[in-house]
Amino acid sequence: MAFCTGLVVGGVLTAMGLVVVGSLIRAPLPDAARWSIVAAALVPVLLRDFGVLSFALPENRRLVPESVFRLGPHLGPLQFGIEMGTAMRTYLPSGLPYIGGLVVLLLASWPMAVCAGVGFGLGRALMTTSNVRYDGDWDAEWARHARLLAVLMTVAFVFSLVYLRVA
Repeated sequence: MAFCTGLVVGGVLTAMGLVVVGSLIRAPLPDAARWSIVAAALVPVLLRDFGVLSFALPENRRLVPESVFRLGPHLGPLQFGIEMGTAMRTYLPSGLPYIGGLVVLLLASWPMAVCAGVGFGLGRALMTTSNVRYDGDWDAEWARHARLLAVLMTVAFVFSLVYLRVA
């Protein structure tokens, strides 16, 4: 429970930081320019995620160290969750969170940013808790359906962006 709470807290903290910085960046930019930046970033990221393009996205290429558990059975997992929830201390399997971060940076209100942060944290928690009970079966299932799942997640993500734009 502490780990999952940390994931959500980390996601919200990151989203709040993006909104603060974004408030300065977006002030001089008209809405159309901000959406154009998102679209321009989305296309190469999608092409990368589907293997058409190959380029590295910035990420901290190391896992959160096990030493965080020295804080005990509750604070250790909480710290571990916060660090993973910020997405700044571990791997990201897709480029979509980068676009989500860009959307929060350029377009989100405070409530939208909180929702995005909670959603990111819950998404990470879902992936982790879904895998806990299985000895490799879950990973094999994910690998077997990875392409379809990537397409479905991408469609849902793009649909949500379109909805935000027209709403």
